[in-house]
Amino acid sequence: MPIKPLAITGSAALLKQLSPFVPDDFINSLFDKRNRRGQPRKFSAAQLFRTTLLVLLTPAHSFNLLVALLPENRSWRAFAHLRNLRNIPDAKMLHQFRDRMSVAQLRQINRHLLHPLLAGLDYFPKSVAVIDATDLPAATSSYKKSSAAAIRPGARAWARARSKPAKAVGLSVIKNTRCASGCGSADNRCCWRL
Repeated sequence: MPIKPLAITGSAALLKQLSPFVPDDFINSLFDKRNRRGQPRKFSAAQLFRTTLLVLLTPAHSFNLLVALLPENRSWRAFAHLRNLRNIPDAKMLHQFRDRMSVAQLRQINRHLLHPLLAGLDYFPKSVAVIDATDLPAATSSYKKSSAAAIRPGARAWARARSKPAKAVGLSVIKNTRCASGCGSADNRCCWRL
């Protein structure tokens, strides 16, 4: 059976190809279905997980941009199982869901996804290595302003000399330079003569 290549990143075709592989029931079983007060949640854990996946699978690489673009992208909402155009998660919900996910839960989801893949390779005589980057910290504060770094004690200090007021460099007199341009067949009304 030939392997079908994946569609272009961010396309509706790619989201249709990947959607059956997201284990919704398993993801919902990993998270509590009710919050601490006993109220039902607006969105299931699988819907929030799929919505956070859209940040990786589409050109919207931040939750704020994703939330702004979700109403106009039907294929994105279909992938995240968001049926109502007006009822979509906000950026705060997505950040809270991402903070709620632990490394152990991500590893369980990873194991659940890899189990059918690796089970079908039992007859294959070579070993398979899968890179697991769940322990790496996310670069979520890479675009924030950072405070100025302190100068190391071993660094050379600035010379302590009295500063002198500098004079501005420039000309104090405007000089007129004669120049001429034009052509032989120009109308006299539109030419400036010297």
